[in-house]
Amino acid sequence: MNTLQHIVEPIRLLLTWQPSDEQAHDRTRRVVGEVYAETNGEIVFRYLKDSSDYQAACEAGFQGFTAFENKSEVIRHGVVEALIRRLPPRKRDDFSDFLRQHRLPSPFPNSDLALLGYTGARLPSDGFALVPEFPRDAIPCDYLMEVAGLRHVFRGSVSENIHVGDPVHFEIDSQNPVDADALVVVCAGQRIGYVNRVIKSTFHNWLKSHQVVATVERLNGKPTRPLVYIRVSVS
Repeated sequence: MNTLQHIVEPIRLLLTWQPSDEQAHDRTRRVVGEVYAETNGEIVFRYLKDSSDYQAACEAGFQGFTAFENKSEVIRHGVVEALIRRLPPRKRDDFSDFLRQHRLPSPFPNSDLALLGYTGARLPSDGFALVPEFPRDAIPCDYLMEVAGLRHVFRGSVSENIHVGDPVHFEIDSQNPVDADALVVVCAGQRIGYVNRVIKSTFHNWLKSHQVVATVERLNGKPTRPLVYIRVSVS
């Protein structure tokens, strides 16, 4: 297994939320907040309450992130500490296995912010995940990305048609009725899903200005809910 070689420090993390199957028919993942460093280096969090995504999330049942209950002010204390609790403790014996799952080196040499962004800090008990926003010209950059919308786009058998090491490429889905610049993930001539809309603009920049090589890196999940992860290398 090859670890990601070029890990880039994100300029901010976007807190996203996706409703469960029981909460809403529209399960679009929405951006509800951001984590960033102020000029003094302090890591803070704020809800993006004026955004259309935040409003749509509230309509779908979003009530807030438990650790950040105060929705009216910037949260300035304990932000990283609250989020890092979503990951296994660094001192745990199997932490290296957790890093390996995300194709990250052990020991992890970058910041907690990068660790949160590259792992997503997901829990099975809620719909939250963190998505990194990288500096536009921070190249080379490696990233491991879950294919979004796999169950809705790809109708074949994942185990029979998609294999680790398969090359993939990205195409603009100009006919998409919701998102005219959506990026489709294509493997062996078949559409298998989309680039997460939250990091889509970063991918557009990469594809426009740099060389992007992508391959299937990992397959897991359940037969009824398969997951495909793509390794993306930008140079």
